[in-house]
Amino acid sequence: MTTTLPTSFSSLPEDIILSCLARVSKFCRPTLSLVSKYIRSLVASPDLEATRSRNGITEDYLCVCLNVGSKPRWFTLAPFPQQQKLKPIPPYYKHPESSTVVSIGSEIYIIGGSLHQKKGNRVLVLDCRSHLWRRLPNMRLARETPAADVIDGKIYVIGGSTSYKIENWGEVYDLKNQTWEPLLFTTLDLTTYKSVVPGKLVMGGKVYAMNNDLKISLEKNVCLVEIENLMCQISISNGMLVWFNPEENLGWSMVEGLEGVPRDPYFPGYLTSVASYDRGRRVTVWWKLIVSRCWPDWMESKTEIWCAEISFERRDLGKLWGFVEWSKNVFIFDGGVSSDFFLHSAIVTY
Repeated sequence: MTTTLPTSFSSLPEDIILSCLARVSKFCRPTLSLVSKYIRSLVASPDLEATRSRNGITEDYLCVCLNVGSKPRWFTLAPFPQQQKLKPIPPYYKHPESSTVVSIGSEIYIIGGSLHQKKGNRVLVLDCRSHLWRRLPNMRLARETPAADVIDGKIYVIGGSTSYKIENWGEVYDLKNQTWEPLLFTTLDLTTYKSVVPGKLVMGGKVYAMNNDLKISLEKNVCLVEIENLMCQISISNGMLVWFNPEENLGWSMVEGLEGVPRDPYFPGYLTSVASYDRGRRVTVWWKLIVSRCWPDWMESKTEIWCAEISFERRDLGKLWGFVEWSKNVFIFDGGVSSDFFLHSAIVTY
């Protein structure tokens, strides 16, 4: 009897191997490279990216900006729980503070902000695929913590300046023509989320207070989440996750459940930040833990940055349950970190 030996993966036609490898997450490529020299060469080959592009294969990645050290730093988070670790992105030497971020495809746009306490009109672009930085043409006005969103392929930026002139209220960037144009209050429909946040401006999933002279201010740690076809506000209050339902109008209530994440504001590890995730259907929550080791003559301290992904389910009147999809220590920093270490988050696709 003739025995047929199994065909090895490497003996398959190269285009089939590339098609298989293109469907594996980029975060697994270092492990794949250990299989053989041949597989390593294919992983490093531009043909692999060409195959992904040709077949329309992309992944969503969560990128976060944390204040851990002397200046803000961007990281990429692996897209699957078993390898949830923050991977550093090479920093920009002059990263602004109090900026606003939006994302388009694989790129993050860092809008306005301040350097050395001076408000600026710069717009930086971080390509998360190549980890390269570049600059867009400057905005017409310097802006700090403006509202921003991507609408129909254009970047809309509102507020954040010191000007009271109506023509300086906002501006819009045309990616195709690479130009900034004034944006008047009457040209943008602000009623989309009126039933969710009455009297306030919502852009990029964030909530901004707006006074009578059209000045805006960001409401920190508040984001919008779609829960069973209803847009709700999710926030953190006294270290605990809370929510607001505009239909029931019962005020802010604590999210129930949440097994596996801190819930007591009086002990180390309480929640400090929340951010929209999964295209506004879930959130990520962030906290830190201080880990110390003591010896007779000295002490060593490290800070663990923790993250958890939370999904939601409505139960009964005024009740919202949170479910921890995963929770993990994603980064360790030598030394202390302030409680407001979390600065920005963005979803990129490539």
